[in-house]
Amino acid sequence: MKGIPEIISPELLKVLMEMGHGDEIVLADGNFPAASHGNKVIRYDGHGTTELLDSILQLFPLDTYTKHPVSLMEVG
Repeated sequence: MKGIPEIISPELLKVLMEMGHGDEIVLADGNFPAASHGNKVIRYDGHGTTELLDSILQLFPLDTYTKHPVSLMEVG
């Protein structure tokens, strides 16, 4: 498929295609307890969250129906 960043796996592409208004996706580092917070976990070992976010935003716009479509954690 043309125009899809190489970092986007078929599994992530499917999840993005199935998302609708109000759905959420979490991009987190390896220390985030993902298994206890969601029913679907896609690992991207070796890639940073910024790199992944940049690639996702090429395909998937932020939800304009939500007052705050992005939440960020402060780097400590």
